Amino acid sequence: MGFIVGSLKRILKLIVYFAFIVTLVLIVPNLPPYTKFSSIQSVPTKERTGELTLNTALNNAEKLYEHKILGPENFQIWQGELYTSLGTGEIVKCSPGGHVSFVTKIGKPCTGLSQEHICGRPLGFSIDERNGLMYVADAYYGIWKVDIKTDKKQVLVSPDKPIEGKRPRLFNSLVVDKKGGIYFTDSSSEFFLNDGVFSSLSDPSGRLFYYNSETKKTNVLVDNIWFANGVLLSPDESFVVVAETFNYRLLKHYISGPKKGKTEVFVDGLPGTPDNLRALPDGSGVQIAMFAVSDIDTPIITKSLSSTPHLRKFISRMAHLIELPFSYLNQKFPHPILEDIVYYIGSFASISGLTDMSGLIITDWNGNIVASFYNTDKSVAHISDAIVYNDKLVLGSPHSQDFIGAVDIPLFLKQAYMGRRPEERMSTKQAKPSVKETPKAAGKATSQKSQNQAPTQRPELKQKQPETKSTTQTPETKPTTQKPETKPTTQKPDTKPTPQKPETKPTPQKPETKPTTQKPETKPTTQKPDTKPTTQKPDTKPTTQKPDTKPTTQKPDTKPTTQKPDTKPTTQKPDTKPTGKPVPSPGNENKGNPSRAQVKVSEIKVTEATPSENVKDKPKLSKENKKEAKKVAPNHIPIEEEIMSDTVKPSKDKLKVIKKSGPEEIPNPL
Repeated sequence: MGFIVGSLKRILKLIVYFAFIVTLVLIVPNLPPYTKFSSIQSVPTKERTGELTLNTALNNAEKLYEHKILGPENFQIWQGELYTSLGTGEIVKCSPGGHVSFVTKIGKPCTGLSQEHICGRPLGFSIDERNGLMYVADAYYGIWKVDIKTDKKQVLVSPDKPIEGKRPRLFNSLVVDKKGGIYFTDSSSEFFLNDGVFSSLSDPSGRLFYYNSETKKTNVLVDNIWFANGVLLSPDESFVVVAETFNYRLLKHYISGPKKGKTEVFVDGLPGTPDNLRALPDGSGVQIAMFAVSDIDTPIITKSLSSTPHLRKFISRMAHLIELPFSYLNQKFPHPILEDIVYYIGSFASISGLTDMSGLIITDWNGNIVASFYNTDKSVAHISDAIVYNDKLVLGSPHSQDFIGAVDIPLFLKQAYMGRRPEERMSTKQAKPSVKETPKAAGKATSQKSQNQAPTQRPELKQKQPETKSTTQTPETKPTTQKPETKPTTQKPDTKPTPQKPETKPTPQKPETKPTTQKPETKPTTQKPDTKPTTQKPDTKPTTQKPDTKPTTQKPDTKPTTQKPDTKPTTQKPDTKPTGKPVPSPGNENKGNPSRAQVKVSEIKVTEATPSENVKDKPKLSKENKKEAKKVAPNHIPIEEEIMSDTVKPSKDKLKVIKKSGPEEIPNPL
């Protein structure tokens, strides 16, 4: 019995001491924070039914750019790359391959999150695609304009200048209208971001501003917003929507029309704290990032305390009293541990773990909730923004998260984000054939498959069939300059190479007819256009004269005009080329220019020695063609001598033989 009585006395003493401390904290004047605390009535939370039914659509988030970034808050996409603002003060560009590159930084160098008041904290930013300018809302340094290409910065709204009697303390989000004006939010005019917890316990002091880019003046549109956060313009720019985070609702402020200047509730009773806002690309509505989402078991404490001003005042003052000694010690004896303690007490990181869920809520432009998606496994700690990038829904979290979360896109968001993306595949498909046709008409296409072009070009035989044979002899390069000669061009149209170009080996060898002689020419043509002589054809329009392929030059030497109908000259053309394509060129050149012929023979032999595929075909063609050459063109230079031109020619001097009877000269048998 005495034990129970003693325990009750101790408990009573503790209650009395606690009450005394509470009374002292509440009554004593001039204790920080120096702000007001009043009762705030909020709308009850909507039931989790219908579109707000709990789901796991954002679970199992993949980690992108892990250990390369810290605290991604807001996202923008420009020129196919993802931009995000970080807790270390930078805005960086995240490439699809996983590379992260620096874009800009408003603040000064610092060592970590506990020094964000030094390094700055860009929360919201926007990129004007028309001129490549970036507009940044830095929580500590104000509103800035940055040229992405040059990193040239200009301050537009400074935190040092009061706006209508109060200085903005926590620049949060912005949006740019068509005229270049900027709507931006100041979450609190009393607390900085590193003391953001106190703004959630004190009376509302956030504001919505408009910066006029022409007059350089800033006006207050809405005042007393309980932590003004994300801001968004309607598609017709008739009103602006702003998130009131700790009142769990969105406000609508009319900027044109009959209700201009009035403010009303856009949507309220949200199941959590709204953060950044984003217009869906298809124009169907608004995407609300829910930093924290409550459920029946774990309600958000700030909402429960909204109607109890004395309790909020006590918690705020006690937190400040705990923070004061560490802050004093850190000023006298700076140390990273003391910095971290001071930062953790006042920042939102200290209350971010009170709830386990976050998510996204979608509304139409009338404020009706149409869909919701949740993350319940804490694979992403707290969602501050989301955007579709590279067929993934990427999620940001502003505190200690060192990666960008990525999940599969829910069907509703996939339709909303992909609805207005144009696909221009037909134009690319049509462009490709046009590109391919142009080089083929000039070179390789005529040499490889001139069958289809030849019949169409028969009315222009003198110009276009020369192109086909010139392609075959383009590997010989310079014969084109030698044989712009006379009218052998007329011979090749007469020979009808076009019907004979169906490349079939048996047909060209059996008859001595024009098609048979020229079909062996097609095989070398297919091989030699592979070499880069094809590039030489389009260089000069002697290609039209190139049709005077080396065999053709032989005929112009012997009345080419009369020999056009003759079959024999046509047979000589294939005879020279298949025997070893060097033969006809020196034969023809020895008549016209023997010095150049020798040079060409050496060049041709080098090119023929490289392809190993024609080694077996050449001797077969040479045997049959030799017989034809003896019958048809006995007056030409012997083919055997030209083939052996790569070896030393035998001497024609007489041999001296010494016998017993004396030296005698005998003819050289070679």
